[in-house]
Amino acid sequence: MKSEHFGYSVEFPKKPEENTQVVNSAIGELKMNMFMYDASEGGNDDNVLYLVNCTEYPDTLVHSDKTEQLEAFFEGAINGAVSNVQGKLLSKKEIQLGQYPGREMSIDYGNGQAIIRMRMYLVKNVMYMLQTIAETEKDNNASAVRFMDSFELLDSGAGGSH
Repeated sequence: MKSEHFGYSVEFPKKPEENTQVVNSAIGELKMNMFMYDASEGGNDDNVLYLVNCTEYPDTLVHSDKTEQLEAFFEGAINGAVSNVQGKLLSKKEIQLGQYPGREMSIDYGNGQAIIRMRMYLVKNVMYMLQTIAETEKDNNASAVRFMDSFELLDSGAGGSH
């Protein structure tokens, strides 16, 4: 799947559904643009869910160039993700997408029933979040790895302010 508007491509197993939500945050309303494939029906996929979420922030507040604020930004995003699902953070590490900073984490969901794997990248003032959910015994399967590794920025760069 390619999103010209948000400047990325990623390989979903099947066509995802698009959904937009507006959420209130400490910095005002944010528009979350989600592409999601629910793989729970049919039962032949190792994952239950595949998701990409793009959120554009006001570039005066959040930007990948503002290196002194990156740790606090990612910590807030990670803590928010964990508390949203009432899960437990299992691991996290720093990653990069080209020159852009990111974080990779896994979250225990449902007291050991499932593992949520996430990668977050901050590209200028846009956060890209990739997520898969798998039953615990199928964690870190080839389909999840392929999905995560297929994420690329298009040549035009990210959407949002430059």
